[in-house]
Amino acid sequence: MNWDDLRVFLALVESGSLSAAARRLGLSQPTVGRRIQALEHALDERLFDRLPRGYVPTAAARTLLPMARAMADAAEAVDRRRAVSDRLEGSVRISAGAAMCRFLCNRVARLLDGLPGLDLEIAASSQFSNLSRRESDIAIRNRMPERGDLMARKVTEPAVAVYASRDYVARNKVTLSLDDPPGTAWSRWDWVDYDEARQHLSTARWLAPRLGAAKARVACSTPAEKLDAIRGGGGLGLLSCYSADTEADLQRLTEPIDELRGETWMVVHQDLRDVPRIRTIADRVVALIHDNAALFAGAGQALRPRL
Repeated sequence: MNWDDLRVFLALVESGSLSAAARRLGLSQPTVGRRIQALEHALDERLFDRLPRGYVPTAAARTLLPMARAMADAAEAVDRRRAVSDRLEGSVRISAGAAMCRFLCNRVARLLDGLPGLDLEIAASSQFSNLSRRESDIAIRNRMPERGDLMARKVTEPAVAVYASRDYVARNKVTLSLDDPPGTAWSRWDWVDYDEARQHLSTARWLAPRLGAAKARVACSTPAEKLDAIRGGGGLGLLSCYSADTEADLQRLTEPIDELRGETWMVVHQDLRDVPRIRTIADRVVALIHDNAALFAGAGQALRPRL
């Protein structure tokens, strides 16, 4: 039996579709389909029901799954062992949310200063599982991991406030207070929020009752799109202070909102936490965040006075 076929099998079980499995593995959809067919032929078992909603594992697949996962865990452990080196050279992969990736990229010289042998890969992601597969070495997330083999450290509690572009504020004579009654003053302005698929997020849930029957005029799918739409004059919106307070075109309209203060955790796999190059970059990321504590706390921009 080919281990690569089992790897494809696991990806399809966990993602539920050929396209998602192909993206995760960096393969084409036809290749994923052929690998699954080859595995089914080798086992003489049908592993998936091909349904309109996706690929659904059969009873045979569920029997195979724990064995395939055990093999995957062993292969990942070997790969992590290969990553161990006492030298400060090679590549360190960081995955984080889009706003944190932007924060790090804007300060990347601080992370690499005096480390000529090190390269950085910084990518937007929200999955913890990529740490086990060494798709990243350091993950920065807004929650603690549930897996016991991942080591987590809380590094900050980022503040959130309401922002608008300076031009929008001036043209519309915007004044806003957290003490304003919901559904009246708040619905007077245009708003930028997340789309329907992301209304479960804390900022969207907090904003909804304050707008009452009104809806956001602009809906976005990512924090980066949301920031750009607010900066582009689409209306008011909730943003993390550490990403918005550095934007000259944005004006903060409220104090940081206590109910929306979040958590940011740095997570590494326990097998890799003492690898010098990973530990060095992790320590520098923490120091960079701590050096910008005022920015993360929302103390980086003065409020516009109410008219």
